[in-house]
Amino acid sequence: MIILKKGITATCASAILFGITPLITTCIYSLGINTMTTVFYRSLFALILSGFVCLFRHTPLRISISKLKDCAVAAVLGSGLTTILLFQSYAYIDTGSATGLHFMYPLFVVVASSILFKESLGKRKLFALCLACIAMLMFLESGNNGLIGYVLAIASAITYAFYIVYCDKRRLTHIDSFQLSFYLALFTALQTLVIHLFQPQLQLSLPLPAYLLILLLALCSAILAVILLQIGIRLLGGSSASFYCLLEPITSLIIGILFLQESFRINKLIAAALIITALFLIYKQDQIQSDDAKSA
Repeated sequence: MIILKKGITATCASAILFGITPLITTCIYSLGINTMTTVFYRSLFALILSGFVCLFRHTPLRISISKLKDCAVAAVLGSGLTTILLFQSYAYIDTGSATGLHFMYPLFVVVASSILFKESLGKRKLFALCLACIAMLMFLESGNNGLIGYVLAIASAITYAFYIVYCDKRRLTHIDSFQLSFYLALFTALQTLVIHLFQPQLQLSLPLPAYLLILLLALCSAILAVILLQIGIRLLGGSSASFYCLLEPITSLIIGILFLQESFRINKLIAAALIITALFLIYKQDQIQSDDAKSA
């Protein structure tokens, strides 16, 4: 039970930190900074900060070649690509709709785990998944260029599902948290530089407020949230952790209404209620499974 609670706490804290990133990102965009520049400097700052922490803690940055390859795959095809796609979707649709579609990823995690790894899904979690999917669809709103934003957000859900499953199955959750953050940031920064070679987008000189906001973004989403999610996946497994991440769209909804003047509609209130219900159902099933494992 203690392990379950630690895993849930870490994952929910990660979700809240990820949930405030749309606010920070929108503020950065308001200064005229584009997506690729934001992702690059976010990764660069995360690389420097996590590397400094490793040196301060005397944690060696050297890892095996196989783990280095796994980190590269997890970053380039997972977390890095997810960040680029999701941040880009904010330019076309509101953050509530983008986050709602992005949070279809628990569905993709469960499908991948069930089909590829034969993981069983209890009736309670299956029902909770259905509620969550309905809730995510209720976040959607129509708008200009909405189709492009929807495609980008759904694509980010698929790549993030890949990231969670890959980290879980390749046991990246068992290496040092700051090591993982360092290498994810390194390969994401390299990814943006390679993209820049073919499609120049990077803005090298930024105003001071932009640097400070991107530094805050790096701390929240590229270091603390990544570390907490890593702990959650290690303690709960990829499928269960992805469900508790559903707290993020509720956080984004509240942030969007309070600070971004996004509309509040009854469908979003119902969606939030469905997510909370789904989280409660998932927690009850995990609690039962934890008690059964203890008594066995």
